[in-house]
Amino acid sequence: MRNYLINLSIYCNGDYRKMEMMLSKLMSVPKYKVCTNAITIMDKDYPIRLLDLESPPLVLYYRGDTSLLNLPSAGVIGSRKPSAYAVRMTEKLVRKISKGLVIVSGLAYGIDSVAHKAALNEKTIAVLGCGIDVYYPKAHQSLQDKIHCIISEYPNGREPRKHHFPMRNRIISALSDSLYIMAAEIRSGTITTVDEAVKINRDIICLPHNIDERAGAGCNHLIGDGASVLTNI
Repeated sequence: MRNYLINLSIYCNGDYRKMEMMLSKLMSVPKYKVCTNAITIMDKDYPIRLLDLESPPLVLYYRGDTSLLNLPSAGVIGSRKPSAYAVRMTEKLVRKISKGLVIVSGLAYGIDSVAHKAALNEKTIAVLGCGIDVYYPKAHQSLQDKIHCIISEYPNGREPRKHHFPMRNRIISALSDSLYIMAAEIRSGTITTVDEAVKINRDIICLPHNIDERAGAGCNHLIGDGASVLTNI
């Protein structure tokens, strides 16, 4: 069954809904050369927190130290175009909390990459919306190669697609014991990650922003809805 799940993942290019449908009918799929760098939902080292999801990934491809996936962690995410204030506070926060927590983020421009860089002297996990052998964004190739654990539910060679990122975001939310939102617009991928985190009872902590700052409007909105406020580092 384990090999079937990996073959199914490769055949479906990691498309969860297609995999779910085919699995329910046990439809046959071609046999591929099975990757050794894959964890299935049947494996004992599968990250237990992902089982909190309504739709936990069936297969995860990885590079690096997968033991980090089950350690205490914090997600640190936010806008791709944060203010200098948000960048500065993210660096300070991550340098502090990464001494006891694995930092989880999505390797995007902005807050994600700031968080990963600030955690390189400790431990950090990046969740991708493409194959782990694909560099996206390409400008982050050097950073991606330094990150301690890279995971994705998309098989090698799969390029990023717009609809991959909401699926990626649910993994970030589930892997995080708490989720720090350091910058966010009202409508953004960051907010979809928060939505997933709320469903599975993760703590949400937001950095407050000036009321005229668009890149922080989502944070202030979440605080108004009851998220915890980050008041000191």
